[in-house]
Amino acid sequence: MSSSTGSLIHSTCERCKGFFRRQPPWRVLLIMYSLACSLGLTAHSSVGPAHLQTSAKTTSPTKSQDQSPNRPKSQLGADLSGKTPDELAVYIFEHHHCNTCHTMGTGGKLGFNDRGKEVGKNFEGCISLLTSMNVIAQVDPVNRSAEEKHKAERFQQFGCTTCHQIVPGKLGLTDYGAKLKSMHMACTDVERILAK
Repeated sequence: MSSSTGSLIHSTCERCKGFFRRQPPWRVLLIMYSLACSLGLTAHSSVGPAHLQTSAKTTSPTKSQDQSPNRPKSQLGADLSGKTPDELAVYIFEHHHCNTCHTMGTGGKLGFNDRGKEVGKNFEGCISLLTSMNVIAQVDPVNRSAEEKHKAERFQQFGCTTCHQIVPGKLGLTDYGAKLKSMHMACTDVERILAK
C-alpha cells in the first residue's frame, strides 16, 4: 500500500471519528444499524443462483408435509436463460407436471397418458380452461355457478396457478408467468412446440 493511500485511509478514519463524536449516541446507533443492514442486503443479493439452488434442496418440504405430487415447485428462481424455445417448452412440460396427464403429442395436440384419460373425462382441455377462467375471473367467487366453481378448482388442481392468477376482475400472471411471457412462452406455445 502506498503512503498516499495510507494517509487517505487515515484521514478518512479521523473524519469519521470526529463526525461520530459530534452526534448523539442514538444517531450513531441508527447510522451503524443502517450501514449494517445495507451491507447485509448487498451480501445477500450477491449470492449466486448455484448457492440458492443448493439451499433450496436442503430446505424443501417433504411429501409428508402434505405436498401434492401434482403441485409444481416454485419456479421463480429457475434459471431459464440460454434455453432454446424447444428446451424451454420441455422444461415447462416436465417441471409444471404437465406430464402427469399428458404425453408428447403430434399434429398440434398433446396426447394423454392413462391418468390424463381418466382425469380428462368431461374436461374441456387446458387451453379452453384458461379461456374460461378469463370470464370466470370477472365473477365474484360467491356469485359463481357450480360449473364455474368446478372449473376454478381444476384451474388450481392442474397447476395453472403457477403462471396464472386471478386478480380482482381479471386473470393475470404471477411473477413467474410474467417471466415466461417475456420469453414468449405461453401455454399455447408449449403445446405447439411439443406436439410437432
